[in-house]
Amino acid sequence: MTRQHVILIPGFFAFTGLGDLQYFSGVDQALRRSFDALGVDVDITEIRTLPTASIRYRAAKVLEAIAEVGQREGPIHLIGHSTGGLDARVAVTPTASLATPVEFDAFERVKSIVTVSCPHHGSPLASLFGGAMGQPLLRLLASSAIVGLERGKLPLDFLIKLGSILIRLDDFLGMKATVVDQIYEQLLRDFTDKRRADLIRFLEGVADDRSLIIQLTPDSLDLFNATTADPEGIWYGSVLTRARRPTWRGPLAHYRDPYAQALYLAFTLVWHVTSQADQRYVPILNADQKAAMESGFGEIAQLTDNDGMVPTLSQIWGEVIHVAEADHLDVVGQYGDFEREGIHADWLPSGSNFHSESFFRLWDAVARFVARSSREEPLARSQRPRPVHEQRI
Repeated sequence: MTRQHVILIPGFFAFTGLGDLQYFSGVDQALRRSFDALGVDVDITEIRTLPTASIRYRAAKVLEAIAEVGQREGPIHLIGHSTGGLDARVAVTPTASLATPVEFDAFERVKSIVTVSCPHHGSPLASLFGGAMGQPLLRLLASSAIVGLERGKLPLDFLIKLGSILIRLDDFLGMKATVVDQIYEQLLRDFTDKRRADLIRFLEGVADDRSLIIQLTPDSLDLFNATTADPEGIWYGSVLTRARRPTWRGPLAHYRDPYAQALYLAFTLVWHVTSQADQRYVPILNADQKAAMESGFGEIAQLTDNDGMVPTLSQIWGEVIHVAEADHLDVVGQYGDFEREGIHADWLPSGSNFHSESFFRLWDAVARFVARSSREEPLARSQRPRPVHEQRI
């Protein structure tokens, strides 16, 4: 089989390039393992995108990556997590006007788009943070952090030293491999001028353009779906995630880890906000999509089901290739893995019991879908298992 080119597209607040922090933690290795088992020669590229900028600008980054990869022979496949899936869909729309001088007209080489936990039909969480206070608050926080990084070297150095003391203290108390440990080890311990500049650049991106937030509301995505056509010749597959409903017992599971307790409380808040999905924006599922959910979840997902950030039913676009009991960050490797070398903490301790076997099974399903898309012809647009909405007056 001809070499396949896979492009990984991060989602909201993508932090690729910040020290040793990885957005897709272990995804490259999981995909390569599956492709090797399938006998598929593959080249995998993870792109750097804009953290909170408009989809139009983020999609331009994807198009630039496609054009660069397109200089080499072979089929191209796009895999987008969260908002990265929307970026991929816009990038391959020939009529889209994107903020880049780069041109690419060989869209027939793009064989598949896989979206993982993607808000195709919006998220109530965006409606909350896209309100009158949400965007200005985000800008204020980012701008304040920039000032501290640019002018507050002495206080920052003090805080980093204080952080090292706290890390040693929490290790002494038995709190190992926490999120704080990971951020300190992979970003702050060796906080070079380059890392400082990279972090400032990241925060400047947040301060300058936060339009992505409002674009992820259900109302905005309703218009997005009406105006973004899916080109013929591309396979569309989606991975669905559903986190465990938070309970009052949740914090007790982390009684020795105050960081995890705080994160669980944050998860509880965002889960309940995200559970307020609007029935008007729920797609009508076809038989195959229902069967995939019943096979994976044991039932069809309910309106309130979500992964902490995106309603489960909002994540459906095209063929449902895998469903997972997982939160929004579990699926990109931020699930807490003590077997891998280094620190890999659970960034959103939802208690969904997602583990290494779950992780490899998910990305194996993605690899198999990608391989199949290169061997077979895709369905015609009229035959694709794409969700639609009832006509409402």
